[in-house]
Amino acid sequence: MLPFSTNSIAELSPSHRRELGEFLKARRNALKPEDVGLQSTGRRRTPGLRREELALIAGVGATWYTWLEQGRDISVSREFLERLSRSLRLSSNDITYLFSLAGHMPPEITEAISSLVDDVQAVLDGYVAGPAIVCNELYEVIAFNDVADVLYRFKSHPGPRSMNMIWRNFTDPYRKQLYVSWLEMAEQAVGFLRISYAKHKGRRDFEALISDLLQASPEFEHLWLERARRSPSSYTTPCPFKFHVPELGTLNYLSVRFTLPNRPHWWASFLTPRDEQTATALSSVRKSVAR
Repeated sequence: MLPFSTNSIAELSPSHRRELGEFLKARRNALKPEDVGLQSTGRRRTPGLRREELALIAGVGATWYTWLEQGRDISVSREFLERLSRSLRLSSNDITYLFSLAGHMPPEITEAISSLVDDVQAVLDGYVAGPAIVCNELYEVIAFNDVADVLYRFKSHPGPRSMNMIWRNFTDPYRKQLYVSWLEMAEQAVGFLRISYAKHKGRRDFEALISDLLQASPEFEHLWLERARRSPSSYTTPCPFKFHVPELGTLNYLSVRFTLPNRPHWWASFLTPRDEQTATALSSVRKSVAR
């Protein structure tokens, strides 16, 4: 096993050490053995990877890793944090958060993300069957095509969190009128958010988003507390959506969603028309956008 000796966790505040341990535990519990190339050995009493399994993958002793989750007086190097990030399959935001919690300067990843967004945008621009968006784990819209902007009005909406799908769906009057069955959509959105939150529990940007939603929307507060007692939705299952757009009438779509292999916490949604009226309306939208 590798020895590590740089920044001391003891130099951090007790709340930071506790937050670091909770973050690592949440991310470890979000992984299954098969996610990291291990065979599942019978029934497990707890979800996710065992500490011993993660320690083995990260190349460190199980006792040492246990101390890390417990916030003990130990040292961690950048090399180990990089190993841990790969072992936990962390997103770029997670990596930044992990390094910050451990008292290290986060690695520079902006350029790589920018290049990826450009590639994703090119794919969305080439999709002509309907609206298409890509969101990150916070449900912030990373990229969208022109037809999606006509439907969701990303560019014309002022105010905070204008690119966050869940924030807009609960606080924007236009979005509440957009969905033919807003409550059904809202229930699905809360279920999707709960899946993502479970993987990133303790992350400050997630906690801030949920706190703001709880204060801004009584509907979100009700559904969030109710969902705590119910199973979350699956965002990989295709979902039907009906929209009412004053200029176009009722639009009937099927949303097909999937995650990006090279950015597993990002997800794409491609909407395809389910009837002739929607396809015809969409054709007129594409012509107007092209002018």
